[in-house]
Amino acid sequence: MDHELSRVIKREGQLNLLAYIVILVLISLTGVLLFSALAGVDLPDIWLLRSDIVRAVFPGLLLMVILYMVDQHGRLRQQLVSIHEDLETAKVELQGAYDRLSFAHRTAELMASLTHESGIDHVLEESVAYFGADAAAVVGDDVRMFAPDSVPRGDAQRAIMQVALDAVRAGQPITVQASGMNSAAIAVPLRVKGRLDRVCCLWRRDGAFSDDQLEGLQLVARILEMSLENRVLLDEVREQLQGTLMALSNLVELRQPDYINHSSRVADLCVGVGVALGLDAQEVADLKLSAILHDVGMLEVPLDIVAARRPLTAEEDLLVKRHPVAGARIVRTARFNDNIQQAVLAHHERMDGTGYPNGIRGDRISLPARIIAVCDAYNAMISNRPHRPALTQTAAIAELRAGSGRAYDANVVQALQTVTGHGGATAESADVARMLEQVS
Repeated sequence: MDHELSRVIKREGQLNLLAYIVILVLISLTGVLLFSALAGVDLPDIWLLRSDIVRAVFPGLLLMVILYMVDQHGRLRQQLVSIHEDLETAKVELQGAYDRLSFAHRTAELMASLTHESGIDHVLEESVAYFGADAAAVVGDDVRMFAPDSVPRGDAQRAIMQVALDAVRAGQPITVQASGMNSAAIAVPLRVKGRLDRVCCLWRRDGAFSDDQLEGLQLVARILEMSLENRVLLDEVREQLQGTLMALSNLVELRQPDYINHSSRVADLCVGVGVALGLDAQEVADLKLSAILHDVGMLEVPLDIVAARRPLTAEEDLLVKRHPVAGARIVRTARFNDNIQQAVLAHHERMDGTGYPNGIRGDRISLPARIIAVCDAYNAMISNRPHRPALTQTAAIAELRAGSGRAYDANVVQALQTVTGHGGATAESADVARMLEQVS
């Protein structure tokens, strides 16, 4: 398009130059003739000026040149008009493409920033406004549909279900115009991992959808497809992760009976404390995994030491105190993130630096490790052990408070009091309980 426009402009410039030259020649010749007539001066005896043939043919040739230039100017003007119309059309198409891409980007933002179901609901609502539709839906095993209150829901749902069925039969995007009516619908199948999973549909009571709108819906459908596929992949990863956790927990359970129950209770307490301390959703999720895996390093402690019902020797005690290092190595091998590795490594460290395996103190101990240390100690205190009976919850909290600032993080101990209802903060405990319900 740019090359064509440049060529036409160049051609117009050449014709303009030729026109100027012809005009100058005419003016010069007219001036000479007028001067000779008025001044009574005979023209030089030049054949070009006195020849009857030249006098007869020259005006005709001159007229032909003028007519040719006029015709060429007309053609050039037509070409310029045509190019201008093409540019306007291209501008409209470019603006349409930009609008479609902008809405697709908006769809991606909604699906990335909201939960899956909420994201789809918002996309459907905004699609009705963007495409000028009366209803929008994603049809699969269930139907998620949005239609304004002014639209008969039954009519919309029937039309949506029909076009969705037609799209499934066709296996490709389709446009449907109801015979004898003004209503229309468009639908685009959604495929997840190569399998037709759902159909994205728009319905309008009056007027047809354009090809550009069908193309726009296809872009939206591609975003929804990626979101659906990511959800499937995430579910698969979660299942694999759950399998890994269960496998590791079962292995430890073989050496330490009741380990799964203990680690699960510690994990639940850690989640409550994490929420009470204001951790975000991802931090709470990592904390829960860390708590479930905190003693997985006991797999590398010899079984006769783990099962011993006697005081351990100094060498055996040293082996036991290496289990956080072993645990961190195991979770690193299993590809758990660095936050989980650090929590497993440091969950036996103490605030005053008397813990193990590295003797670090204070804020150098990660917050997840400090939370696990308190919750692990609390659950151990309220559980029966071969060498002592279980403490009451009140007595266990008192023990933790006695060690606050020295062995345990005081803020974590306070948060545990709130979570367990032994801190005298009934309203705050209720708030935490409600937050826990949301997290779970």
